[in-house]
Amino acid sequence: MRLTPIQGRGGDQQEIDVVVETQWIAGLEVERAPARRPRVLFVHGAGAGSWTWSNFMRQFQEAGYDCYAMNLRGHAPNPPIPSLGELTLQDYADDVRKVLAEIGEDVVLVGHSMGGAIAQLVGQDARLRALVLAASAPLAGVRFQPPPLNLSLLAASLRAYPTLIRRQPLKPRWRVIRHAALNCLPPDQQREVFAKMVPESAAVGVQVYRGEVAADLTRVDYPILVISGTHDQTSILTMEREIAEQRGADMIELDRRGHMFMLEPGWEECGRKILDWLREKGI
Repeated sequence: MRLTPIQGRGGDQQEIDVVVETQWIAGLEVERAPARRPRVLFVHGAGAGSWTWSNFMRQFQEAGYDCYAMNLRGHAPNPPIPSLGELTLQDYADDVRKVLAEIGEDVVLVGHSMGGAIAQLVGQDARLRALVLAASAPLAGVRFQPPPLNLSLLAASLRAYPTLIRRQPLKPRWRVIRHAALNCLPPDQQREVFAKMVPESAAVGVQVYRGEVAADLTRVDYPILVISGTHDQTSILTMEREIAEQRGADMIELDRRGHMFMLEPGWEECGRKILDWLREKGI
């Protein structure tokens, strides 16, 4: 698999071929970029997939980490699920636990956005090496905070309300996603990323918005990191700071980065900050 080119030190683009194995674990497609231990398991956010981690998979593998990126049930290339709109955070957490049962719990678990909420659920009873919450959605104890008022986003949210109530799959809306999650990507890349996005469970959206699900991480003995961008319009920085305080976590704030910082120009610096933190923790 050839991943996205990166900028060389002299400004030239360097393409690196990375062998990515495709595995099926408990009926879920999981991508792996093999290396020596320790292992890292990446969990994607709402409407996304393992493709969001392609850059970090290469970067972390080059740093010696054995990388896995899973696709949650109902998210392509996994088969569609008619009841997708009814799936819960607990359902997705079970997906992650099944993968961990196969590859081992002794991993660095990295969850983005909705995946961060899922990772917190898993982390309360898993023996992890570390937990990284990237622009994470909150669980009970931290109120979901919407971005500053935007009339177009408000109108789109109102149109989605009947779908939430009926627990139907939430289809990605260009006007919403472009402003809320893709605002720090170049316009052509915005369209490319949006084209890959798939419908998401309405039940999960309700759970996060209402703070219906809790996770107890007070007794875990592994380090936790919260990392988020100052220009994130989905997981806004004040909310991420509250999550870090709730979890007793270290906090890294990414200047002028948005919700999809792992895909934005300059993503290498974001990945290096996580790698530097892992090394500081001896992982």
